[in-house]
Amino acid sequence: MNGIEIFIDEAGDFGKPDERCPYYIVTMVFHESSELLYEPIRDLELRLLQMGLVDHCIHSSPAIRGDGEYYGWESGRRKKIVSLFASFIRKSNLKWKCFFVEKRKGMTEPDLIQALKESFDPFILANFHRLSSYSSIIVAYDSGQKQLSRLITETFEQSFSNVTVTKVLPIQSRMFQVADFVCTMKRLEFKVSKDGPGLSKSETFFFGSRAKFIKDWLRPFARSEWR
Repeated sequence: MNGIEIFIDEAGDFGKPDERCPYYIVTMVFHESSELLYEPIRDLELRLLQMGLVDHCIHSSPAIRGDGEYYGWESGRRKKIVSLFASFIRKSNLKWKCFFVEKRKGMTEPDLIQALKESFDPFILANFHRLSSYSSIIVAYDSGQKQLSRLITETFEQSFSNVTVTKVLPIQSRMFQVADFVCTMKRLEFKVSKDGPGLSKSETFFFGSRAKFIKDWLRPFARSEWR
């Protein structure tokens, strides 16, 4: 029977608002077990291997900005990695859904948790029959933020009887890295919106103009949203 895996990642934290992106973002990536990923994963691993990258865990935001583990890497090399990963997502027929909570001044941690719950609940309700039709639901999160981990567990275990919540580390799953990629793209989408601050200097250097980023990256990316 057909099951579904849901990989979850977040962008932001439970601290003070960040004016560069005032949203706390949670991404769910959906993979149906009937969708075989052997070919697209093999192709991705081969292409990374040809670049000299073995078992490379892709962290999208640092790769775009050229910081962290990607500090000092040539922009062309970093862009090739991110482009390969974006292509892998399209070929894999994976779907994603993002949930946003605006972090307002004076908002407490319980306020943020409640706002996240109110963001999740309509989606669960609207998709209850669709998700219930799967023989099993496996929800994977890296337990990076205990508040979110508790909320994820409560949300799914209270809604479905055939669900298993488990922990996954980014290096163990390309699917989890997809969730990280989606969070990165949604943050960038906010930055190029009318209320956003615009792309940073390093992001502009990576993507080119705002129009080029929207045309070449955001529009193809949006086609994979869960609908």
